[in-house]
Amino acid sequence: MRKSSRLIGSYAYRNLRYTKNHPLRIPRVSLLLEFLSAMGLLTEEELVESRPAQWEELRLFHEEEYLKALEECDRCQCVKREYRERFNIGTYENPVSPAMWRGSLLATGSSVQAVELFLEGFTTFNPAGGMHHAYPSRANGFCFINDPGVALQYLLSKGYKRILYIDLDAHHCDGVQDFFYEDDRVFVLSIHQSPEYAFPFKRGFIHERGFGRGKGYNLNIPLPKGLNDREFLFVLEKLLPKLADLFKPEVYILQLGTDVLSEDYLSKFDLSNWSFLKAFDLIRDILGEGIYLGGGGYHPIALARAWALLWCRMSGRDIPKSLNQKARELLLSVDFEEFDDEVDRSYMYELLLDMPREGSVREEVKRVVKKAITYYEYVGCKIQMA
Repeated sequence: MRKSSRLIGSYAYRNLRYTKNHPLRIPRVSLLLEFLSAMGLLTEEELVESRPAQWEELRLFHEEEYLKALEECDRCQCVKREYRERFNIGTYENPVSPAMWRGSLLATGSSVQAVELFLEGFTTFNPAGGMHHAYPSRANGFCFINDPGVALQYLLSKGYKRILYIDLDAHHCDGVQDFFYEDDRVFVLSIHQSPEYAFPFKRGFIHERGFGRGKGYNLNIPLPKGLNDREFLFVLEKLLPKLADLFKPEVYILQLGTDVLSEDYLSKFDLSNWSFLKAFDLIRDILGEGIYLGGGGYHPIALARAWALLWCRMSGRDIPKSLNQKARELLLSVDFEEFDDEVDRSYMYELLLDMPREGSVREEVKRVVKKAITYYEYVGCKIQMA
């Protein structure tokens, strides 16, 4: 039986922001904490103050030269040409800012805390986590330190040999996939926008199945634009029970990027937070409790509402039917410009839970799932012989 829930976070993120006009400049963790507080959904006991990652924890995934370069760039808030070319630091995508090193240290330390507290029996959520694009010696896709990779390595160091990593972010987890691509102890499942039209473009195709000892332990589900609630849940309902039965994970990490939501301008999916919550419920029903991380999410209001819903589930609370005045005023005060002024999003300031956007399951989605199920025939043989 699990103990109570713990949310690992900090208001320090207010001062650890990306550069002006960057998609991640928006308030995220601090806004979530303020929103939960305004709604009366978070107690002092449930909030665990984030700590920075230790050097030895960072080295579980990252190369030392790269980490030293990040540290040096943080000190001067500048970047050498050599570092930009070699480590992809200081680009528009991955700019030098307080978020680059200090923010990443805090997010990664929080993911290790989430693992530690989970192993002590708590249900844990690190909303700052899920920065899945970073490579061992290269910044990538707004990510500098790959905290899911560090967390997975930390679990391996504790003796776990069957770890499932599930990534629900709109963008494929290329940094995590490539690191564990030849490892049969970590199964990586990613459900995401097809790289035919979305970042990271070169990774995330269904034929990427792992290599060597890791062959059969990687499954990508690339999906078309306009994915609706029914299609999203269809994928999980068809695939996850089979995967759980075959791999029988000892523990799992779940990345919960909110950029899958319809309101998010960096995604081409059309999901409500109703289906996001249903997906979370489905995963827990099949696998039990896991270690929960945040991820992408570029619409601060959609993000705060979605993660608040998940926190209600994690902490065993009923979902409020409407926002109170304090919470509504908080969201209305957020400095964020909607990209489509013609869409009426007043519902976001009134209700916490969206109405479903169910639709029908298109043939192209069914084909992807059918390919994945066929692939399981190979996976089943591979795992059962292991």
